[in-house]
Amino acid sequence: MAAASSLVPCGHCQRAAPAFARLHAAYGYGYPLDGLIGACKYSRQPALQGALASLLRLQLQRTPQRPEIDLVVAVPLAPARLAERGFNLPDALAQAVAATIGGRIAHDLCVRKRNTAPQAALDRRQRLRNVRDAFCVKRRCDGLSIAIVDDVATTGATLDALAKALQKAGAKRVEAWVLARASDHKI
Repeated sequence: MAAASSLVPCGHCQRAAPAFARLHAAYGYGYPLDGLIGACKYSRQPALQGALASLLRLQLQRTPQRPEIDLVVAVPLAPARLAERGFNLPDALAQAVAATIGGRIAHDLCVRKRNTAPQAALDRRQRLRNVRDAFCVKRRCDGLSIAIVDDVATTGATLDALAKALQKAGAKRVEAWVLARASDHKI
């Protein structure tokens, strides 16, 4: 499992910059990490959350420069999906990020307003449409630097939609932190 090398913006991001300022990815999305993430989320193996969070923490500790972050926010699941799965992997990852970079975690700041279709089965255009206006921020974030945490970034559609909601609520800067980034040639 290789750590993600220097992150070059994908072609889509070069043409139309996302709402988040920067994407930090600990690893590339491939074997064996893809299987571990899939087993955790879809085979209902929540015990893997700790191992995946440790992998993220390990890479964060090796990062020489970390920006000042006021709040750390996990990408929220819709209530129905959370009830079905029983846990949200990004929550465990967000706790690892907050503990490592010293940011305060905000568990209740963001909510998913509707139960969106799973992104994994959708192409880029469908993903963008699927999460458009899917998130709500419950209180103002004026002047804050916020880190959004998710397990995998593929097209960045979910991260972009949540970043837009946070900026609308006054966030000064939004960064995205993920365990793994899929290469854009697979999208």
